[in-house]
Amino acid sequence: MKDARSPSAAAWLLVLISVVMTGCGTACRCRRSEATSVATAPERVEIDGHEYILTANAWRDFQPVAPPDGQPLIVVVKVSPTDAQPLPGDLAIDRVWVVNGRDRWSAQPEAASLRGVTTPTNLETAVRGGPKWGPGIKVDVVARLRQGKSTFLVRAAGVEVRRTD
Repeated sequence: MKDARSPSAAAWLLVLISVVMTGCGTACRCRRSEATSVATAPERVEIDGHEYILTANAWRDFQPVAPPDGQPLIVVVKVSPTDAQPLPGDLAIDRVWVVNGRDRWSAQPEAASLRGVTTPTNLETAVRGGPKWGPGIKVDVVARLRQGKSTFLVRAAGVEVRRTD
């Protein structure tokens, strides 16, 4: 007969599942999947004691010279500090994701524009050739910022895909 104080195999299985589902928390440096990281990217990110936000514009071109179903998606992203302080000189945007429900598309800015257009307090770049989603839908846009060997994700939620005619 089983001792009432000893856990059953089912109890141990539940503990194991719980540990796997919750992960290791912030105390260790687990490698999390890119999909999970992009899906949970924050709308503000802190780098060297300064907070940054991402704004984005997304559109598809339907002007007369475009194909009948329009041009592929173009996204322009801009990173700005919330305190109007100058950006670190080595901060760059090296990847952009666009998330449409379960679908996602990502692209790197071209090498020549990896640093993007900068002012002392803004960093801006574009990615082109995306999917033909929308117009009129809302997507989330995520940018990966790189400073030295560190990377940070920041998200602009509910960006409307517009059209140009």
